[in-house]
Amino acid sequence: MKKRPLGIPFSHYIHRPRPTAITRTWLATSLASLVLLTACGEKPTNAPAENNAAQTSAASSVALDITRISPEEAKKDAAAIEAQVELTLAEGITGELWASEKLMGDTVAIHVDDKGRIWAGITQRSNNSEFDIRGYSDWEHPSVSFRNIEDRRAFLKEELAPEKSAQNKRIPDRNKDGSNDWRDLAVVKEKVIRLEDTSGSGKADFVQTVVEDFNTEVTDVIGGMYYSDLLDELFINVAPDFWQLKDTNGDGQIDQKKSLAHGFGVHIGFSGHGMSGATMGPDGKLYYSMGDIGTVVTDATGKTWNYQDQGVIVRSEPDGSNFEVFAHGLRNIYEFSFDKYGNFISVDNDGDHVGEYERVVHLIEGSDTGWRINWQLGKYKDPKNNSYKVWMDESYYTPRFKDQAAHILPPVAPYHAGPTGMTYNPGTAFNDKWKDHFFVVEFVGSAARAGINAFTLKPKGASFELDTDQNIFRGVLATGLDFGPDGAMYMSDWIEGWGLKQKGRVWKLDTPDTAGNSIRKETQALLAEDLRLRSADDLAGLLSHVDMRVRQKAQFVLVDKGERSILENQAQTASDELARIHAIWGLGQLLRKDASVDAVLIGLLKDASGEIRAQAAKVLGDANHAAAAQALLSLLSDKNPRAQLYAAQALGRIGDKAAIAPIVEMLAANNDDDVYLRQAGAIALARIGDDAAVGQLATHNSEAVRITAVVALKQMASPALAAFLNDKSEYVVTNAARAISDDTQVPAALPTLAAYLDKPVFTNEPLLRRAINANIYATTEGASTADNAERLMRFATQKKMAGVLRADAVHALASWGETSAYDRVTGAYRGAVKHPESEAVAALSANYKNLLADSEADVREATVNAIAGLNVRAAQEQLVSLLSKDAAPQVRIAALHTLKKFAVDNIGDLVFVAMKDKEQSVRMAALALVPELDLPVQQVVEMHSLLLKNGTTGEQQAALLSLVKVDAPEAVAVFKDQMTQLIAGKIAPEVQLELITAVEKINAPELTELLTSYQNSKDKTKPLEMFRESMYGGDPEKGVAIFRYSNTAQCVRCHMVGTRGANVGPNLTTIAKTLSREQLLEALVDPGARVAPGFGPVSGMPPMGLLLKPDEIRDVVAYLSTLTEEVHEGH
Repeated sequence: MKKRPLGIPFSHYIHRPRPTAITRTWLATSLASLVLLTACGEKPTNAPAENNAAQTSAASSVALDITRISPEEAKKDAAAIEAQVELTLAEGITGELWASEKLMGDTVAIHVDDKGRIWAGITQRSNNSEFDIRGYSDWEHPSVSFRNIEDRRAFLKEELAPEKSAQNKRIPDRNKDGSNDWRDLAVVKEKVIRLEDTSGSGKADFVQTVVEDFNTEVTDVIGGMYYSDLLDELFINVAPDFWQLKDTNGDGQIDQKKSLAHGFGVHIGFSGHGMSGATMGPDGKLYYSMGDIGTVVTDATGKTWNYQDQGVIVRSEPDGSNFEVFAHGLRNIYEFSFDKYGNFISVDNDGDHVGEYERVVHLIEGSDTGWRINWQLGKYKDPKNNSYKVWMDESYYTPRFKDQAAHILPPVAPYHAGPTGMTYNPGTAFNDKWKDHFFVVEFVGSAARAGINAFTLKPKGASFELDTDQNIFRGVLATGLDFGPDGAMYMSDWIEGWGLKQKGRVWKLDTPDTAGNSIRKETQALLAEDLRLRSADDLAGLLSHVDMRVRQKAQFVLVDKGERSILENQAQTASDELARIHAIWGLGQLLRKDASVDAVLIGLLKDASGEIRAQAAKVLGDANHAAAAQALLSLLSDKNPRAQLYAAQALGRIGDKAAIAPIVEMLAANNDDDVYLRQAGAIALARIGDDAAVGQLATHNSEAVRITAVVALKQMASPALAAFLNDKSEYVVTNAARAISDDTQVPAALPTLAAYLDKPVFTNEPLLRRAINANIYATTEGASTADNAERLMRFATQKKMAGVLRADAVHALASWGETSAYDRVTGAYRGAVKHPESEAVAALSANYKNLLADSEADVREATVNAIAGLNVRAAQEQLVSLLSKDAAPQVRIAALHTLKKFAVDNIGDLVFVAMKDKEQSVRMAALALVPELDLPVQQVVEMHSLLLKNGTTGEQQAALLSLVKVDAPEAVAVFKDQMTQLIAGKIAPEVQLELITAVEKINAPELTELLTSYQNSKDKTKPLEMFRESMYGGDPEKGVAIFRYSNTAQCVRCHMVGTRGANVGPNLTTIAKTLSREQLLEALVDPGARVAPGFGPVSGMPPMGLLLKPDEIRDVVAYLSTLTEEVHEGH
């Protein structure tokens, strides 16, 4: 195995795709095999290939689905692979292959059990029988509207109905019934295998398929699994269910399964945003995550947990009872860890926006970290809406800063790209250098740039801040991560790229200086042992073991045995703090079943140790133990902020109204310094649920108290929020607007927010956008919505207000008769609102003259568009004047389009006026209208011919795309001449793509023959040749928009330009100095042809011809060609 020392600390590296020879012909006929680039850190995708295991000399037991290989073969295979893979390792760490692809397929996640066996989740459905919305853009709007899993099921059955088979050829006929339909989604299955080293050789030599199942039309991808040695049960998360499975006859295969929770995976979103990360928490509850494609689960008590537009962490007892959402507002957490004090730590994936980043998070029960799927999908493709994006424009993604949205729990710190697998050093893993470290996979599609990073945290108030961070390993495209009982780290290997290969591996990392030492051997033996056979005293001693896994197992066995007195004694008298904490957790487990197990825990609320007080408060709260309420109150003024946090949370869960005043005192004393105390206080006040009492805090003299009251009332959706709009603090007022308008709207408070637009005391953008938005939704009994329309118009005329906001008010009026289905601020799906259009017409008619003369171009353009949308024809005279006199090209273009819509008598003359405009964009807009004019065909064709001969490049491009609208022999003759010149090499490169695009749309045999001849002259095995028309003629401005904002290409997800983007792939800041246009185009359409040094033997980037249209590729080439100098910009 090639090795080299690791000399590079923290840095982001970005992926590059696999080599694939594509042609436009192939692209047109092979959409079914589209490999979508999932966001960094998301589970990879592609169609499955043949399983390599079938080609080995392995001995197989078909009946039990067992494969064995000899230890000698396992070692030989490992040596061969290690010789080919270059590992970059931190000093003191070694790596070796543990299991080869002979034993396993595409592995998403692994779990190492107490006996050292590895359970691996193998995906076969990833982007094969589930979908990535980026490849089905026409599904985006329907998908965002889904409210539960049954909406998704109904949509798929309708969209992919058997009678629509002919239009759904992109869905393979997997069940071989001759129809391409939704039933083909229910064929491919997910599976779990169990790997073992049965010979003690140090290599896996045995694998058994434990279960192969999970294949309905709404089944997602397997995301994680947890095997409980004590319960002898396997837990699997694969949306829409969280499953409990058991082997009842001891043959190694599952024969009993039960869904513990159903309703995950509401939307069709980004692939890999499903369920992940199942594990047993220190409290004896199962925890697992669900990405932002949504959760709507009804638990056993009948309560519905509705989080359809955000990611969540959920927990329950092992039997599924006591289900609850632990934390929400996440995008896509893969795996997470509990540290030795039971703190929930993870890294959430970013939203693929320019300037954004992944985030280390410390989650507390009930917290909201702010992400919603509508920050990415929905309104941004709706012409009735706007481009305002709360997540970025209000910086929800950043660590705490002044005036940040108050309802979110901010991240601890930015982190590396592509977080997937994660684990925490349990105490005996690696050597002492790595104690208390969290380890996180950096999955970026390219093995050379992927790896594992390790960080530590240090206390800061009730939470933490990032302390140290370093890379420990690169060279393997890891997915899952876990420490084995031997103290070594095991990681699953996706091998390369993003697509399915039916190949996977497991690697082992370790520190040789401690491998096999006495404490490691002791830990390994204890974990393998059935501790239930030990005495209670022995188990008590193990609560202070150096390894947290041993401590936790001893804790769980003591609970299982009902050893209350042992746990109480340890909690009170043990000399080791961690032994006391585990005993407290054990007592908490018993308390959830027996309320009488409370005396010691309540007594510990007065312990000398702040951490013990905090842990006691936490378990009392988790048990909703009302008898502890009085004792908990004193902790609200504790000197230990963690004790304060957990006391507040406990009192909130208990729901004791007597706690309101003490919580308020805690908040006032905190003075909003510690955001975790604010959040805990808000969550508690909301759960206590006395909105009248919380509403009265509007007059409290502490801003910290008032802002927390706003957050609590938001969670209660209380009308009492309206009073806070009169606050003297801009921060309080702005957050009151968020609370009323965002997520679950507060109908009774919307009229007050809407009226704020009349006399705004504060004028910041987040506040005023929500006031504008409120006028769409606010209704008052006995009053018409005409008042709201008039209010929007009055605001639009207030010249002291920002032009972009006044323009948005006008834009909102333009679709007054039937609004966008999405909220204008958050983008949340609310369904269209219908008002009498006459209300908007009246408001606009009285004010459009002044607005058309406004100094802000945004306002003038919005007004022209509103005139068109509301059909205010009386404005015709002013529009004609704007066409020739307005200073802004976009306003002149809007005026031209509106006049065309109004079909004014002299539209031909007006179009010719526009064709003489000094701005090319206006001339091109006018040219596009020429074919629609009532003019002689010969005249129209001649006009286009002149432009093709004498016009600028942009005008020639526009002329070709305009002329295609002229259905006449004269137009065909022009195209025939142009195609003849193209074949002869006489057409300028900048307009070749428009010519081909136009000819493809014309049904004329002579043109089809010429086009076929031209395309056949290309070498279809060379993508560069197939896309050569995309080399010149692009628009750099459009290219930068695609580079930064395209959800399909996601360039900034992997490449840095200046300070924008991420360093997963090559830095492109000055790429035009290094690569020519031809080389840039080749890098986009055939990325494997030339892989940048240091980015692996193959490229991890998908061919852009699979993701972008030829004109979009050309625009990106045009943009990249401008990158010759360093730029310093970013969000």
